[in-house]
Amino acid sequence: MRIRFDTVGDIAIIKGDSLDSMKSKARTILERNPRLRVVLAKKSKVDGLFRLCKYVHIAGENRTVTIHRENGCIFHIDLSLVHFSSRLAHERMLVAMKVKDGEIVLNMFGGVGTFSIEIAKRVAAKVFNVDVNPDAVRLCLKNVLSNYVRGGVATVLADAKEALSIFPINTFDRILLPLPGKSIEYLPLAITYLKTHGVIHLYEFINACGKEDPVEKVVGRVSLMLGSRKMLTYKGRIVKSVGPRRYMVSLEIVVE
Repeated sequence: MRIRFDTVGDIAIIKGDSLDSMKSKARTILERNPRLRVVLAKKSKVDGLFRLCKYVHIAGENRTVTIHRENGCIFHIDLSLVHFSSRLAHERMLVAMKVKDGEIVLNMFGGVGTFSIEIAKRVAAKVFNVDVNPDAVRLCLKNVLSNYVRGGVATVLADAKEALSIFPINTFDRILLPLPGKSIEYLPLAITYLKTHGVIHLYEFINACGKEDPVEKVVGRVSLMLGSRKMLTYKGRIVKSVGPRRYMVSLEIVVE
């Protein structure tokens, strides 16, 4: 029997209907994967200002804290306090590979520092990692030290709208908006602080049915938000499916 689960560090995350069914799955997972020490079940969807999920302990050690490794980086994670998706490991690598030496980068929803640290590990860039969740910022500071990128990542505790007020306009070569559902709302503000021909990486959820193109639907939303401004270039793709006919889309854009 194949059991589907996500992993964060040595924690397996499963879904299920009945407790007995989940306990049976958990035992199998731990038996087949000796490196995994904890099995949790998602009890809720991502919700609230800090985008948190609720989890219930199913088997193994009773904890939500772990150390997650990806793309040559290590991240201290507490799933009860911060939002984290291991499914975006490839996405984080793709973005980091696009950044060039000397760039000044803003991550407006930085969380525990995943995108930011992976960039700083690869190139000599300066990355500002902004997040409103104090626990995410605390863990980001710990992750910065653990990955030896203290000179490359500056951690800021604030809502992105407030944090930007400390910077002059036209400051950043690249701005990341990795918060689907909120990113487009923050786009006009981000553009104000972007250098000429700077790049924005935006993520959004979109429903698309039939012959609808999820990427083009996101492009349409972005165009409406930009008003009189125009996208000079854009590259879009589907990152993953998040439900029936619902997708996460990545859009890399250069704005007039």
